[in-house]
Amino acid sequence: MNQSEEKPRRNDALRLFIPLLLIYAASYFQRTALPGTIFNELQRDMSLDAVRVASVGAAFVYAYSLPQLAAGMFIDRYCGSRVVVFGGLVFVAGALWMPFCTSFPMLCLSRALTGLGASTMYLSLVKETDRLFGRQRYALMIGIAYFCGYGGGLCGKLPFAVLCQYFPWRQVMLGAGMLALVFYLAFLVAKAGVPMPPVPERKFSFAPLRHTLTNGYTWLVNFCAAVNFSVYFTIQTVFGEKFLMDFPKMKPTTAAGVTFAMTLVCMFVMLNTRTMFQFTGNRRRPLLIGAAGLCFVNSLLMTCGILFRLPGWFFVIVYLGFAVGAGAPPLFTMVMQELNSRDGLTQTTALGNMLGYLAVAVFAPVAGGVLRQIGGRMSDGVMIYSQTAYLTVFAAVTVIAALSLGAAFLLPETRGHYLRLHSE
Repeated sequence: MNQSEEKPRRNDALRLFIPLLLIYAASYFQRTALPGTIFNELQRDMSLDAVRVASVGAAFVYAYSLPQLAAGMFIDRYCGSRVVVFGGLVFVAGALWMPFCTSFPMLCLSRALTGLGASTMYLSLVKETDRLFGRQRYALMIGIAYFCGYGGGLCGKLPFAVLCQYFPWRQVMLGAGMLALVFYLAFLVAKAGVPMPPVPERKFSFAPLRHTLTNGYTWLVNFCAAVNFSVYFTIQTVFGEKFLMDFPKMKPTTAAGVTFAMTLVCMFVMLNTRTMFQFTGNRRRPLLIGAAGLCFVNSLLMTCGILFRLPGWFFVIVYLGFAVGAGAPPLFTMVMQELNSRDGLTQTTALGNMLGYLAVAVFAPVAGGVLRQIGGRMSDGVMIYSQTAYLTVFAAVTVIAALSLGAAFLLPETRGHYLRLHSE
């Protein structure tokens, strides 16, 4: 009797989980494909300098990150799937509009619209994963969710770069927008056939968020997570490929292949989150320190490599090292949840996600500003930035990563348990 009752629930869970994964992957493609993969194309096609190219990415990130807390509260109340109905519509509209933008303001506005819709995808998936599969399977399923999401990002690197060699980038982005529309319609069909949880009668409560904001450990773990994520994400999506083309003189497809490999490595680490917990006896702290330590060591190696003009293979190894450390988001997410209360799961995750992407939104334009200020030389209508420019950026990153490593040592061990079940 129990088995027959469990099977429909499991089928319902997968029926809803799979299209949620697909539309989340589509949102991640939109995050990573622009602007880094076609940095030079945007400079030529729309006459954008480094700051404006970085600002295109920042427009998405600000619109994605700032609504996170509000989205978390709505998701806690109405459930993730209901919120994705509206968020997905906005996301698809922005993705379909972007290929037709002919000016910098229009481009930024379309990216902001896409980011606003995408802001509901991750939190909804986190909440639905916890609701559909329970905490016992959470590490496994959230690792799969990250794996699929980053798989969408993977398509925004080398495959996108290769397609842009054969087709105009606007046509490729239009195709991506159409695919996002298909995934969204598939989600609507799946949602119609799966029962939704009842909307609670209680009023909105700020208690979980208030507890999260007044918890000092929240800020420590978020600082570590934001540094780790923003460094990797900026390299992955803004100027990582540009650096490989400017400094070691790699071809565009080779540079895209390196960031493609970064995503593969990162996905593999995320998929094995549960295995890493088993290896450490369900301890989180050694993994947190390891992730922060990798970010610091790789930043230092990048600085040394630029200073001593080391060959391209050295930077490929360091990039992959960044990717190993960047496989920590499932870890950071779970620790942020466990350092707070069980009933604030979504809002705690929302705060961490918001701060991580705000760090990207600040860091990317600042890095672009440093590159523009120090400059370099023009070649075929494209700016080739100097050794000094890149050295300045990564020296600053090394200092920040060192502070993050120090903060990681101050975090307590949770061993998978919440500090409290309810906010006071």
